[in-house]
Amino acid sequence: MPISLKLLFALVLAGSSCITPAAEQTATTTTAVNVRAGPENFFPTVTWLLSGTRVTIVGCVANWRWCDVIAGRDRGWVYSRFLAVPFNGRAVTIVSGGPNLGLPQSEFSLGEFWDTHYQRQHWYGRKAYWQSRWDRRAPPREWRDPSPATR
Repeated sequence: MPISLKLLFALVLAGSSCITPAAEQTATTTTAVNVRAGPENFFPTVTWLLSGTRVTIVGCVANWRWCDVIAGRDRGWVYSRFLAVPFNGRAVTIVSGGPNLGLPQSEFSLGEFWDTHYQRQHWYGRKAYWQSRWDRRAPPREWRDPSPATR
């Protein structure tokens, strides 16, 4: 192999080892919160977290009111008013920052989500009941920027 090809190969290999995966999106709970089995407060509680707990954000629903989070070995949904992320040098709640924060969006499918994460939970056996409650819920409100209107 000519020297220039060896050098190019070495540079490519060195460069690829320095590439890190996409930065994890983390948030901090602003108060003690319940982690729910779905993005509504009627879902069963998976666990609860103390104020100041760091969680990994998997994604948030389209109106930015609920976020799918991972906290240790637990996964579930937290109301976004109780999650803050660093943004422009300060902590901003997700419900306030919404799409401006650059967080990923997630869809919620009860059957798929519960089958993946909750088969060992005591309430999993009543999945059809929880699905019917989810299906009867009111349509979600759209996200609105809470900042004052520009004059």
